[in-house]
Amino acid sequence: MFRLFLQTLLFFLALTPAMAGHSPPKIFLAIYIQTTGNGLPSSQARPIQVPPDGETILIRSLPEVTEHNLVDVQEDTSGYIHFRFDHDGQVNLSAATGQNQGRLLVVTLNGIIIFAPLIDEQITDGELVIPHHLDPTILKLLQDVAQQNVTEANRR
Repeated sequence: MFRLFLQTLLFFLALTPAMAGHSPPKIFLAIYIQTTGNGLPSSQARPIQVPPDGETILIRSLPEVTEHNLVDVQEDTSGYIHFRFDHDGQVNLSAATGQNQGRLLVVTLNGIIIFAPLIDEQITDGELVIPHHLDPTILKLLQDVAQQNVTEANRR
């Protein structure tokens, strides 16, 4: 009996480092690019309905930028939200917007589209501006994720 207890205790102690660290984010930001789907396997593109009229477009299955790339989120006096991304996010956003002008950039929070502008210029400074207000609770969650990302980057 003691042996079983000891084995169980050792098993849970072995798992502790794997469970340590930061908890997963409570909010998921993903930025996708519209695609034609030509030449892509079906696993690399998926349909999505874009507001306001519910038009169905194809987007790449994998996002270009996520909440893991977020380093700052601020609301300005006009109510616009400024997302700033780390180096990887900046490079990905620059490449995606430079190579896909005339297509949609689809920004989602927890899977819900919050912004889907037509790409008319390359974003090279790593900052994406959403021209509308976000709920303060959501803004705070995004700011917490950004701060956590900065803290973790400083530890490396």
